Amino acid sequence: ILENLLDTTLPTTGRLFPTMTVDKVVKRYAFLRRQLPELQGTVYHSTRKWFITQCERTRTPEHFTASIVGHQSARSENKLTYGLYSAGISDAQKRGIIDQIKIP
Repeated sequence: ILENLLDTTLPTTGRLFPTMTVDKVVKRYAFLRRQLPELQGTVYHSTRKWFITQCERTRTPEHFTASIVGHQSARSENKLTYGLYSAGISDAQKRGIIDQIKIP
């Protein structure tokens, strides 16, 4: 389903969306909104909000979700330990989180 929505084949290893940019995603969403009546009246951030909500409901740690959606992680108060020295969660961890999310 996701591959059809995004009009791309998802890789089996590495980054889930290696060629996607925000601009491409927003334009694709606008195209789909014109094609699918159930998306009328929604905006791209509606799906972003839905995804973040689903991550919370599957008990995904907030800093993992932040890493996936491109928000700055608030893992430590001074952001020094993880913010400076950590490479963040792995692509495999991100894929595992995304695989838990069920598209209605």
